[in-house]
Amino acid sequence: MKVVGLVSGGKDSCYAMMKCIEYGHEIVALANLLPADDSLDELDSYMYQTVGHQIVVSFANCMGVPLFRRRIQGSTRQAL
Repeated sequence: MKVVGLVSGGKDSCYAMMKCIEYGHEIVALANLLPADDSLDELDSYMYQTVGHQIVVSFANCMGVPLFRRRIQGSTRQAL
C-alpha cells in the first residue's frame, strides 16, 4: 500500500516509518505540522510535537520523497 508518513522529526515517527516499510508499505511522501512562528522550537502542546521539526526536510531529501507541510494555527477550544 502506498502511504504518506506523518513525521514530527522525533524517534517515534521514524520508527513508525521503519515498521511501515517492514510490513511492505511504500512511503510516497511525508507530511509535517510546524509552528506558526519560526522563532519557536517547542509549542508546549498536548497534541503536537514540534521539537525537531527542522530536520524533517532532511528526512524527505534522504528518502527522495516530497514533503507537505502546514503551519499549526489556532489553539485549544477550552483552556484547562
